[in-house]
Amino acid sequence: MNNEKLYYKLHVIFILMLLLPCAGILYFGFSYDLFQDNSVKLFGVISLVYIFVAFTILRRFFDSIITISKTIRKKIDKELAAEIIESGHGELQQIVESFNALEKQFRDSSSQLSQKTTEISILKELSDLCYVTLDPGEILHVTLERALMLAKADKGSILLLDKTSTPWSFVVKACIGLDDFIKLEDRIDYETSIAKYATINKNPLVVEDIENERRFGRNNRLHYSTNSFVIMPIKTINDVIGVLTISQKSEDGVFNQPDIEALTPLLSNAAFTYENIRLIKELEFLQNHMNSLKKVFSTLNSSLRNSELLHAILAEVHDVIPYDAAMIMTRDSKHSDHLEIADFISLGTHNLNIGTQITLNGGLVGKTIQQDSTRIIDDLSALPENEVEEELLLANDLKACLLAPLTIRGGVNGVIVFLARDSKVFYESSEITECITNIVSFALEENRLSASVLKRNQELITIKQIGSALASSIFDINQVLKYTMDMIRTLMNVEAGSLSLLKDDELEFAVAFEIDLTKLQQFRLKLGQGIAGAVASRGGPIIANDAPSSSHFYPKLDESTGFKTRSVLCVPMISKGKVIGVIEVLNKQDGDFSSEDQDILQSIAASVSIALENASLYEETAAMAEKERGIRGVFQKFVPKEIIDQIIHGEESGQTMIDEFKNITLLNIDIRGFSELTKEIGPHNSVSLLNNFFSVMGEIVFKHNGIVDKYLGDGFLALFGAPVATAMDAENAVDAALEMQAAITAVNDEYAVKILGHPMSIGISLYTGEVVVGNIGFERKMDYTVIGDPVNNVFRLQEITKDSPDSIVIAESTCHAARVPLKLEELDATVNEMKVYRLLGRK
Repeated sequence: MNNEKLYYKLHVIFILMLLLPCAGILYFGFSYDLFQDNSVKLFGVISLVYIFVAFTILRRFFDSIITISKTIRKKIDKELAAEIIESGHGELQQIVESFNALEKQFRDSSSQLSQKTTEISILKELSDLCYVTLDPGEILHVTLERALMLAKADKGSILLLDKTSTPWSFVVKACIGLDDFIKLEDRIDYETSIAKYATINKNPLVVEDIENERRFGRNNRLHYSTNSFVIMPIKTINDVIGVLTISQKSEDGVFNQPDIEALTPLLSNAAFTYENIRLIKELEFLQNHMNSLKKVFSTLNSSLRNSELLHAILAEVHDVIPYDAAMIMTRDSKHSDHLEIADFISLGTHNLNIGTQITLNGGLVGKTIQQDSTRIIDDLSALPENEVEEELLLANDLKACLLAPLTIRGGVNGVIVFLARDSKVFYESSEITECITNIVSFALEENRLSASVLKRNQELITIKQIGSALASSIFDINQVLKYTMDMIRTLMNVEAGSLSLLKDDELEFAVAFEIDLTKLQQFRLKLGQGIAGAVASRGGPIIANDAPSSSHFYPKLDESTGFKTRSVLCVPMISKGKVIGVIEVLNKQDGDFSSEDQDILQSIAASVSIALENASLYEETAAMAEKERGIRGVFQKFVPKEIIDQIIHGEESGQTMIDEFKNITLLNIDIRGFSELTKEIGPHNSVSLLNNFFSVMGEIVFKHNGIVDKYLGDGFLALFGAPVATAMDAENAVDAALEMQAAITAVNDEYAVKILGHPMSIGISLYTGEVVVGNIGFERKMDYTVIGDPVNNVFRLQEITKDSPDSIVIAESTCHAARVPLKLEELDATVNEMKVYRLLGRK
């Protein structure tokens, strides 16, 4: 009955329960005739009803049990997705089996939960470790330990991919249980390693049986330990940085997908942690580099110069490149195949000195400069002897070396050398080496430019002093030449020098220092004779740093003076395109003469040439000025100053005065009845009176920008508007006429009354019109004057003044030309059909 349904069991049990009692009742009822009694019948009916009710209740209870069994079976089948309960079993057995299935599922879930808890605990432990240590090696070792724990393995390793080496390789960073086969920092060839397949595919590689694996084409290696192992890539955001390998001791153990799933978050967290630590260290490394570079730039911007600056830079660089010795070598400016030590730092003893030179003979230093590339040598002692500069590079057991070229303005002009016991420090700092070399190159160039600028400033100061002396001492050229030679001796640091002037195609020594000038003056060098003569002949400078071997050398000068010439720099003095002399300096004390020395001496020669030319021009100018003053003194008495200026300046510029039409205002002044007056006072008094009269009236004309054109016996004609015209010519003529009218009273009081005994009267006429202005006459007698009808008209106006003494008669044309209102009185007369007025003054 164990496998029967509940209804079957219910029916059997119910029948078994009622069979004996019902049989007994029937037996005794018929045996004792109990059914004759109605009470018994009623009791029987009631009992049957009771039994039916009880059976119905029990049947419903069993229905509930059946329903529960079906519900549990459906849910278990649905949740577990498998027919784990046989349909032929009874309902109670199915309930039992359902609870057994639930119990098994619960146990499996608990086991998985425990496993996940362990994984989470391991991940948390690894994450917590990140806050405790920043050592990547420790992080990787702990990761390997936890991976072995999760995968229930006992051997494994972590390999990081090194792409900087050639060829690529894996570097062992952590290993457990494989000490007999690999050790930390061992390198495994990338191409021959199975691990490369995990890095290429970026997916886990599971090998169940390496002996039967045909993907790799090789038998099992000893360090794999078992037939089954797993290789998982360690991936960061950007790339695969390495692999994790684990294996088991038990030969029947095989890695599966759950192992991969358990290891994946662990490796992701480890990769993330490792990458963060790497970035933190890289950031710290870059920050240290930045701080060091800031210090280097601060040093570069300091007041330090030359070797002090280079020494300070090398000291600051030590924080970036932890060297044991360093040196900076630059090309010798005089010998391009030589290098000179500009500065060095050695933490130990070293037989080096600043200024020590080496020859570029194809060694490491020479190749670095020739190839213009940075070189890192791991072991100097392993190189051939002819490639190593032993006195520089082999010292204090410093085998590793870094050589970097110093490039300045596109050319390699030096090299910086770092020495250390291990080349690892150079590989780690390879990226910043170029920056350091640029800074050192800039410092060297700055030193060179600073020295050049300082030298140039000193040279310019000297040249300025020479120029100032030449400009202020044009009257004593011999003293200036001596002063110039003294300045040359101080500026150019030479033993001797001389200055020669060219006269009649021969050079005469004019001044010299440190050489007996009297003996030099015994010689007159012809053009082409000696170095000085060659310079004078060709008009170009000559540098002879080995003077005795020069074809132009003239040894008789040394024989006469006793001076031994080794080197010569000679430049010409040129004025107006012609050589007027030469300057020669001998035996530079600090090396050979260079093109820079030539430029300086040529500048001084140019200044001396200008001084000599200025002296000559000064003499000519002084003579011309004296001549001009004589001309002005004579002719200004007869010709207006403006005319003289135009004549002189016109001749100087080649522009003669041009005859032209001009609209001018003419003023004529005349003394009334002067012919009769001369008979009374005689000729002597007449001239004195006229001179006094002309002096007063002429000054008035000049005061108002007019000129006296000609004297007409007892009067003169004045011009306003020639030779230079202005918009105020008519106003100036009116002002001059009114002032003359007022001035006649003073002339009478001071002169005329004393001589004549009575005042004299005058007449003034003004006329504006177009005339011809120019030089009139012939070669022996020329006058600057005006001709035309206006001249005649102004004289006609003068006739009208006779009726009104001391009056001013003005033509209508002058009234219109004057820009100010005038107070006029119209007269009953005309000139050239033009109205005539008497000028009474201004309104």
